[in-house]
Amino acid sequence: MPITTMEPKRIIWELPIKTVSEANCSEHWSKKAKRHKQQQFFVRTVFNHNSEPIQLPCIVTLTRLCCRFYDDDNNVSCFKKIRDEMSECLIPEKRGHYVTKKGKIKAIKGRADSDPRIEWKYKQEKNKNPGIRIEIAF
Repeated sequence: MPITTMEPKRIIWELPIKTVSEANCSEHWSKKAKRHKQQQFFVRTVFNHNSEPIQLPCIVTLTRLCCRFYDDDNNVSCFKKIRDEMSECLIPEKRGHYVTKKGKIKAIKGRADSDPRIEWKYKQEKNKNPGIRIEIAF
């Protein structure tokens, strides 16, 4: 009887997203907010254009493509908003909402990234073209 092994499915995206160590960053709040919105927009756009459904549990590997390396804690901190958006895409039912004083409905992000069904890994690679690589194995 032949032995069959299930190879995990992999989805790999490379995005030209700028990442900055949030722990050592001292820029104006509006510049930081604009970068965070761009990061989240690109991640959600790529995720929504993915035709294959992603099943949980999964392993998400976030790789920073850069010309110089950060230390481990700074590498993790530069992916904070990207991780929040990825987890919201994978588990949309954990997203919270609130109503502002002006009556607008705003999403509360960052609640789904602690789900035990998602394992997070972080890497760095030397590359002349800065950006990120998102790899999902399920």
